[in-house]
Amino acid sequence: MGSPAEGATPPTWKLMLVKWLGLYPLLVAVSYLMKWISVEPLWFKLICTTAILVPLLNYVITPLMDSLFSEWLYKGIDEEEQHKSINIGS
Repeated sequence: MGSPAEGATPPTWKLMLVKWLGLYPLLVAVSYLMKWISVEPLWFKLICTTAILVPLLNYVITPLMDSLFSEWLYKGIDEEEQHKSINIGS
């Protein structure tokens, strides 16, 4: 079975789902915060929201979610399969 230390990569759909599960609650919370503190206009609200969410997603949420879901993410990954090259010419 693969693991992050061995360089195996989980399927993209699993990574997308795990990131979405981490991002959605945070996005809802930040949206309510922006509404509560009455940030206007919309373009400024979006700048503030993305300035908060992007670093949190990159440095906090993704590593946390990867560790929480690592068993599922890397389940069934065969390391040999990950290192096979695609031979197009022959």
